[in-house]
Amino acid sequence: MRRIPFTLVVVFLAVSAVIAQTQETASILPTIPAASRSQADCTGFIANPSVHRDVFVVGGADDDFHSVVRQFVRGDSIYISSHKRGDLSVGNEYRVVRPANELFLTMHYPHERWDIKKLGKPYEDIGTVKITHKSKFGTVAAVTSSCESIIPGDTLVIFQPRDIPKYTISKPLDHFTPQDKAKEHGRVIASHNNFGYLGNETVVYLNLGERAGTLPGQRFKIYKIAPPRKAGFLTHRRPPPETVGEVVVLSVQAKSCAAMVVSSYREISAGDYVEEE
Repeated sequence: MRRIPFTLVVVFLAVSAVIAQTQETASILPTIPAASRSQADCTGFIANPSVHRDVFVVGGADDDFHSVVRQFVRGDSIYISSHKRGDLSVGNEYRVVRPANELFLTMHYPHERWDIKKLGKPYEDIGTVKITHKSKFGTVAAVTSSCESIIPGDTLVIFQPRDIPKYTISKPLDHFTPQDKAKEHGRVIASHNNFGYLGNETVVYLNLGERAGTLPGQRFKIYKIAPPRKAGFLTHRRPPPETVGEVVVLSVQAKSCAAMVVSSYREISAGDYVEEE
């Protein structure tokens, strides 16, 4: 019986170790942020109760004629005021918000307007500012970031940083897995820009919030429930629910949350449903 040379045994063991390590590394799925910083800071939200309009924008620099069309962006200085003479100390930071009154004039499914109203009042994120000067003549703040142009009348709320949750990239879900009634269910009420159809990297609003125990980083699958099919005078059985994508929750309000679409298998729309994964 011939003996296997010791060198070949060592080589064989080394190759086996490399293969095993490669397979183990491949089985570790990558974890990435669910949104960029600019995306997380510009999601908008649905507040319940409504935001108090105590601190607000009254104008800005380089606006001698108080133009109604003057707008302010990052790098500009704005003038702010307070109804209750609150703490407008130098160094204080604020988030600039605006009621999204025009955004949801177009509805995409029956009773969508009522569904939004039940969750609270929708707001747009406009930007962030930091107070730089304060005197008896007024308060000045520098625009530190902007999602949109700031205009007089916009509301300021105390700045609270939004953490960006991470999620693990996984294989596509089974498109026809039966729904689990024991899990939390909700609905896509609207999208940030009120698009009719949406896909990856779109912010949506779900009717699940703090009161439902929803937390940033939670992951939900999105599914469609189609109406029963009709053929002439006959009505056929309703098709099975179809999974069309996934979302990760970014920020949470009392009755709602803003979530990022992280995968879509086909078009997603307002009115689709979600189930906790």
